[in-house]
Amino acid sequence: MRRVTNRIFAVTVAVALVLGVSAPAAANVEARVSAHTPAKATGVIVTWKSGSEKSVRTAIAAKGLRVSRSLYGNHGAVVEVPESIDADSLRLSLASVPGVSIAAEERQIIRPLWTPNDPRYSSQWAYSRIQGESAWDIERGQSFVTVGIIDTGVDLAHPELTPALDLTRDYDFVNGDDEANDQNGHGTHVAGIVAAASDNSTGVAGTASGVRVVPIKVIGRYTGSNTDFIDGLYYAADLGVDVVNMSLGTTASDLGASGIALMQQAVDYAYSKGVVLVGAAGNDGDPAVYYPAACNHVIAVSATGPTDVMATYSNYGSAIDIAAPGGGSTSSTGIYSTYTTAGLHTYSYMNGTSMASPFVAATAALLISHVPAATNAEVESALLSSARDLGDVGWDSKYGYGLLQMRGALDALDAPSPSVSRVSGTDRYGTAIAQSASGFESGTVTTTVLASGEDFPDALSGGLLAGLYDSPILLTRRTSLPTGVLTEIARLGASKVIIIGGPESVDPSIVNSLTTAGLTVQRIAGVDRYATAAAVALEYKRITGLGAIPKAFLARGDIYPDALAVSSLSAAAGIPVLLTRTATLSGSTRSTLTSLGTTEVVIAGSSSAVSVAVASEVEALPGVSIVRWQGVDRYGTAAQVAAGGFARGWVSGSYFGIATGKNFPDALGGGALAGHNGGVVLLTVPESLPTATRVVVQNFGYDGTPVVLFGSTTAISQAVAGELMRIRY
Repeated sequence: MRRVTNRIFAVTVAVALVLGVSAPAAANVEARVSAHTPAKATGVIVTWKSGSEKSVRTAIAAKGLRVSRSLYGNHGAVVEVPESIDADSLRLSLASVPGVSIAAEERQIIRPLWTPNDPRYSSQWAYSRIQGESAWDIERGQSFVTVGIIDTGVDLAHPELTPALDLTRDYDFVNGDDEANDQNGHGTHVAGIVAAASDNSTGVAGTASGVRVVPIKVIGRYTGSNTDFIDGLYYAADLGVDVVNMSLGTTASDLGASGIALMQQAVDYAYSKGVVLVGAAGNDGDPAVYYPAACNHVIAVSATGPTDVMATYSNYGSAIDIAAPGGGSTSSTGIYSTYTTAGLHTYSYMNGTSMASPFVAATAALLISHVPAATNAEVESALLSSARDLGDVGWDSKYGYGLLQMRGALDALDAPSPSVSRVSGTDRYGTAIAQSASGFESGTVTTTVLASGEDFPDALSGGLLAGLYDSPILLTRRTSLPTGVLTEIARLGASKVIIIGGPESVDPSIVNSLTTAGLTVQRIAGVDRYATAAAVALEYKRITGLGAIPKAFLARGDIYPDALAVSSLSAAAGIPVLLTRTATLSGSTRSTLTSLGTTEVVIAGSSSAVSVAVASEVEALPGVSIVRWQGVDRYGTAAQVAAGGFARGWVSGSYFGIATGKNFPDALGGGALAGHNGGVVLLTVPESLPTATRVVVQNFGYDGTPVVLFGSTTAISQAVAGELMRIRY
């Protein structure tokens, strides 16, 4: 064990223990809902009078507006809001169209109402005072957000806490090991307030049950040192945690001027790293806030009881920022949460500012979950500006800016950032169907494209025809049509299906299934993937009647990331994707370039993907010039392809599809979807966002830009989603 040095500062802990345990008492839960700012309009909903659908749709089209979807039963449609006009002006304009019944702004305002089913939730009276249920209707915490709990450790095996604990990064600075187990109970209680599992029919509900908790132990069974605390805070900051809760402290006189300066230095370091720091005021009932809560950049929290009156034990003073429930003067009016004693995983009432602080810290984690691009200063501002004023009007030394209001804080926070979502199905075929449903309106596609989901190159070259017909790409197994494909084709309104690839990729039995369903089927194929890509390009030239196709993409045909990256540009700009072997140019690709009359070939990938020899063969063709778009790896190449597409005006940057760079079936339909929306496909590592990908979204996106992850969390983790959400414009 490391020798404990310097003055202990666990007074908050000691008071919590003194008042900590008694028999549970039930409490009435009062639902509190605050007024909040309306959600931003995402479109205008138009309904029409009987018999007026055709004239209204014609009028919408005449205004140059785009219908993003039709209402069920064809009762109306949703019209996109152009960038050049605000939603209310568009609504008024559409309301005046003859035949329109109602024009109303579409807003994301309908949400499920949620109350956790944890059996001891009725004992958790605090949530009724701070808008818990109202906040949970819109945010319960994301796993990419982490809260560092600098305390006595945590019961690492408590079943209510294990889903939230990050046991790869916990640390015990008291004993100098990597197992921050709780010998006291205090840290376990704090951790439960932050992130106890909710709605699991067990125990209690945490304030931000979806976030992750990193236990950092700086106090042993009873006491700890300022040395260990400072180590713990630097450690938390370097880990990159989003929020730190510090339900511990000591007085200014015990620290001394040099001790305060040392603590402030550590706080400043963490704050500079973007951490939101929250601290307990202390439990002496004195007008002097404990350190570190009294440090600059720390949100200092005083405690209130069930009637929103400051608890008699709570410290107060000029450093107080906000108040939160910490419990009344008796154990039965305390805060009920997880606990550990004698190796048992249990629950307990405890009272103290130690209990108030984690409500604020957990709410900060909810805010970051909801608006990951927000800075620590913006999170603090949202917390304080939304607090319910108590005591003297405005700020006062007992309640700071008032009582924490979870929902109000969520409503107060905004930051210009991408709009990140996910499109996925139960498998690659379901994901392709989901991509189709997410981007293509019912009844608007006459011809759709179908390719193998087992062998990928045909789908990559098929984006050209998908773009021509403004169609998705659907996937099939080689010998059986996946469930849902025929239903999706019917929803699209397609009467014709173009199959990309020969019988070895898509069996004749698939053709039979489609024709039996009343569909016309055309197959486009060559003797191999290179010839199939060439056949697609030639079919495009035939259908369009163009005398020449001046530009073409060339990508490696045996490994697919580079071809995937250009697929959206192919769909959006009508540029064929031709394939090559790394070392030699196939005869079908060479002859097709000549037949197309191509004068510029854009090579996607480095010379290790498409060799210098192949580039020379292409450049030797009469009248052909080449340009190569490449990065240091597949992620960098996709980023360069996107940047090139923006520079050439082939895409607008109004949509970013994110696909895994490890395995590609979820993204096969993504190129057509991104191209349909004027956007690009970028690649990511499943567990982390490459810098090149982040830079493209940062440089070419704007507030609200759709960034859509293709595939499940197995393909692209929530950590990647979180990194994308943190991008700030």
